[in-house]
Amino acid sequence: MVKKLQLLVLLFIMIIPAQVSVAQNNLESSEYGTLILNYLKDKKDDYGFSDHDLQSLIVKSTHYSDNTDITHIYLNQAFDDISIFNAVSSVAIKDNAVFYFANRFVSEITTKINSTSPSISPIVAIGYTASQFDLGTTENIVQLERKGNDYIYSKGDISTRNITAKLVYANTNSTLRLAWDIVIYAKDDLHWYDARVDANTGEIIEVNNLILSCDFESTHDHNQIKNSNNNFDLLNSSSPLMVDGSVYNVFALPAESPNHGPRQLVSNPASPVASPFGWHDDDGAVGPEYTHTRGNNVLAQEDRDGQDFTNGFRPEGTSALNFDFTLDINQPPSEYEEAAITNLFYLNNMMHDIWYHHGFDERAGNFQANNYGNLGLENDLVIADAQDGSGTNNATFGTPADGQAPKMTMYLWTPPGPLSDPLTINNGSVAGDYGAAAATFGDPLPVDPITANLVLTIDSTSDFNDACDNLTNASIINGNIAVIRRGTCEFGAKVLAAQNAGAVAAIVVNNDPDGTITMGGGAVGAQVNIPSIMVTQSDGEAIIFALSNGETLSATLVNNGPYMIDGDFDNGIIAHEYGHGISNRLTGGASTASCLFNDEQMGEGWSDWFGLMVTMSASDVEADARGIGTFATSQPITGPGIRPRRYSPDFNVNELTYAVTNDPNLSLPHGIGFMWATMLWDLTWAYIDKYGFDPDMYNGDGGNTKIMKLVIDGLKLQPCNPGFIDGRDALLAADMATTGGENQCIIWDVFAARGLGVNASQGDSASRNDQVEDFSVPPSTDASLANCSSLSVNEFKKDIISIYPNPAQNDLTIATQQNLGEVIITLVDINGRKIIEQKESLFNTITIDTRTLQNGIYILNINGDNINQKSKIIKN
Repeated sequence: MVKKLQLLVLLFIMIIPAQVSVAQNNLESSEYGTLILNYLKDKKDDYGFSDHDLQSLIVKSTHYSDNTDITHIYLNQAFDDISIFNAVSSVAIKDNAVFYFANRFVSEITTKINSTSPSISPIVAIGYTASQFDLGTTENIVQLERKGNDYIYSKGDISTRNITAKLVYANTNSTLRLAWDIVIYAKDDLHWYDARVDANTGEIIEVNNLILSCDFESTHDHNQIKNSNNNFDLLNSSSPLMVDGSVYNVFALPAESPNHGPRQLVSNPASPVASPFGWHDDDGAVGPEYTHTRGNNVLAQEDRDGQDFTNGFRPEGTSALNFDFTLDINQPPSEYEEAAITNLFYLNNMMHDIWYHHGFDERAGNFQANNYGNLGLENDLVIADAQDGSGTNNATFGTPADGQAPKMTMYLWTPPGPLSDPLTINNGSVAGDYGAAAATFGDPLPVDPITANLVLTIDSTSDFNDACDNLTNASIINGNIAVIRRGTCEFGAKVLAAQNAGAVAAIVVNNDPDGTITMGGGAVGAQVNIPSIMVTQSDGEAIIFALSNGETLSATLVNNGPYMIDGDFDNGIIAHEYGHGISNRLTGGASTASCLFNDEQMGEGWSDWFGLMVTMSASDVEADARGIGTFATSQPITGPGIRPRRYSPDFNVNELTYAVTNDPNLSLPHGIGFMWATMLWDLTWAYIDKYGFDPDMYNGDGGNTKIMKLVIDGLKLQPCNPGFIDGRDALLAADMATTGGENQCIIWDVFAARGLGVNASQGDSASRNDQVEDFSVPPSTDASLANCSSLSVNEFKKDIISIYPNPAQNDLTIATQQNLGEVIITLVDINGRKIIEQKESLFNTITIDTRTLQNGIYILNINGDNINQKSKIIKN
C-alpha cells in the first residue's frame, strides 16, 4: 500500500505546471517518416492497428550500423504526444525500404486511455516514490530543467544522481494509465528505481530496478584449483596497437579467472579503432589525462564502504602507466586491492574494445566519456566499483539511457568453510579460541588483531541485551567490543548502535541453537564501519554468563582466513555484468533503459553468453562443458557453476529445451536467461563447426567472431520487451541482412533442436508460463532458405559412416565400407527419451524404420568397440 505523505508536503506541491505540447522528433517529419508510415498503413490490418494507433509516433533514437548497412529507428507510440511506456518498436531501413519491423505498439489505444491530464505534479510523484521506498523527505528537491513532458530535479537528500520525471502512459491490464515515470538512484547503492506513479491517484503502478543483481547462489566446493597449467591464446589482433607504453599485470583474456591460468603482463592492449587515444585519455589529444585507473571507457576504484561515490582509491601507474602490482590471492582482499582494481579496469576496457568492433560503438550507445566527434551521447563511461562493501556474493550493473553513466559493482564472495577461530577470549573462565561467522556489512575482520575488553550491551527494552533500543551503558561500551544478543531487530541496526556508542567491534550471540548464520546489514548496514561476528548460542551465552557475574574479559578479533574471494578476478562475471549494459542499451535503442524487464526477457542469457565468448580459447572443443562463476563460488573449473546445467551442445550434459521456461521452479530471470544462453551457445558451436575458430576477437573471420557480430545485430533489430521468438527472428533477420541468408539453415536447426522451431510460440512476452515448444524447421521450399544448404547426408557423413536420407521420412540407412563389429544403435528424442534401441553387426548397410516416428529432431547414437558416434537426425 502506498504510504501517505505529510500534509505539508502535499500542500507545497499540489500546484500543477501547465501542460506544454512539443514536437518530440515526430516520425512524420523525419527522414524516413513517409516511408515507414506508408509501410505501417499497408500492414495495419496484419497488426490490428487503427489509424489513431499510428497518429503519434515519436523517434526515440536512430543510428546506422556498418555491419548490416541498416539504419535502425526506434519508434515510441504516443497519444497526444504523451509516450506509452515501452511501446517501442524497432524499424530497420535497408536499401531505402523497410527491411524489418519488430512490433511493440498497442492496438486500439483510444479505447484504453484512462485520462489525458494529471492531477498531481511530478514532484508529488517523486514524494510518493520516496515514501514508498523509505528514501527520505523531498523538501530539498528543486526543479532544474523542463522540456515538454520531461523534467529534471535535483537529487536532494534521497538520490545520488539528479532525479528525472516524465509523463507517460503505463500499459496495465489493457488500460493505458496516465503516470509519472520517476527515476531515483537510491543512496543504498542497491536500487535505481524506475517507477510508474499514477498521475491522478499517486499509486505506484509498477517499478523496475535498473541495477540488475546477479547474486549467484551455489554450493561451495573445497576443491578449489589454483593456477591451472592450461595454455591460453593471447588476444591476437591484426590491428596495429595503440602504443602509450601502458602495462597491466592481469588475468588476460581469454583466461576466465585465477583458476584458469596465471597472470600476464599485457602491454599496450588498447584497440586503436575502439580506443584511439588509449585507455587513460578522455580529451581526444595525444597523451593520458589520468595515470590511475580512469580513462574514456571506465573509472575503476575501490568502494569498500559501499557509498557509491567517485572518489574511491584508484591504483597509480605513474607517468609510465605501469600497473604491475603484486598479488597473493591467499591474503585478505584489502592487501591486494591495487591488483584487483587493475584487473577490473582491464576487463571493462577489453569489453568496450572487443564489442566496439562488432557494432557496440558510439552511434549504438556504448559507454564513453568522450565520443571523439562520433554520433551518440557521451559522458557515460562505466563507473566500476571493486570490493564493494554494500553486499557480498553478488555483482550488479545499472544501465540508464544513453548519455548517463552506468554503474558496475563487484563484490567479495564467501570462501568455503568456516572462519579459522576469529575470536580469542584471553582470560577468565571462558578463555579460549572460538569459531564465528563474519557479517556481510561493516569493515571486514582485520588482519591486524583488535584487542579490547568485552562489554554486554544494555538497552531500555525488556530484552535489554539485544541493542534494539537506546543503549543505557554507552559510556562503558566506548573503546571496547560490544556483546549483543540476536533479538528481533536488524543486525545492521544492532551493530550501528554499538558503533555509535564507541565500540571498536561487535559480537552477536545467536538465539538459535543451530550454529551461526551470515548476518546481513539491512536498511542501515551501509552506515556500519566496525567489524562484527556471530557466535553460537552456547558459546555466546557462556560469555554473557561470565560477564554478568562480574568477570572482566579481554578478547581479540582477527582474520586468520580463509579469506573472502574477490569477484574482481572473475573475468566471466565482469563480462557478464558488462553484457547487461550492452543488451540494455541495444534493445529498444540507446535512449530506452527499461526494455528488458518483462518476464520472458533474456538479459541474463545474453550476459552469460558474453562472458563465455570472451573467455573462449583456440584449444576449446565442443565437448567442453562450461560452468558460470566457478571461481567466485569456489568450484573447480569443471564445476557445475551457478546455472541449472553446464553450457554444452551435448544433450547428455544439458538436455533442457524451450518448454522448461514454463517451469515455475526455473528461476526468473536467471533461469529463463540460462535457456536462451543455451541456444546461443549451441549456435556458437554450429558456427565454429562451419567457419572455424579465430582467436582475433577484434577482426577475426571465424565462426566465433561471426556470431559475435550476429548477436549484436540481432539485439539492435528486436523490439522492446522481447521474448524468445523475437530474439530468434532478429538473429534470422540479421543473417539475412549480412549474408543474404547463408546461415538460415543452421540457425533454424539449432533453435528447433531446443524447441524453438517454426511453430513454437512465446505467447505474451510479459508472461513466463504460456510458451509452446516445437521442433520443426521450415520446409526446404521456404524462400528464406534459398541461399543455405539444408541438412543433408553430407553434413552427417563421418570418416567411415554415411547416414541417409537426412531428413528421413520412411526409413534411415546407416552405411559403412568397414566391418565395425557389434554395435548398439539407439535413437533418442529431443527430451532424452529412448525411442529405438537395437543391437546390430555393422557392415555394409542397416536400415531403421522411421515411419512411426513423430516429426522432429532426434539424436542417433552408434556405440561399439570400434565406433562411438552421435549424429542429429531430422524426421519429416
